[in-house]
Amino acid sequence: MFDIDKYSMISFAPSILIVAAMLVISFFGLRFMKREIAKDAARAQQQK
Repeated sequence: MFDIDKYSMISFAPSILIVAAMLVISFFGLRFMKREIAKDAARAQQQK
């Protein structure tokens, strides 16, 4: 049913790598944004 050979992997592997890379980039991007929002909120609190 799921016959995987090297010719099918030639097109399948890069697609999976791209999807995995996008997930990793999104994860780290969200962490970065949360930290920056917290910093901005702290700075705004100090200026009041």
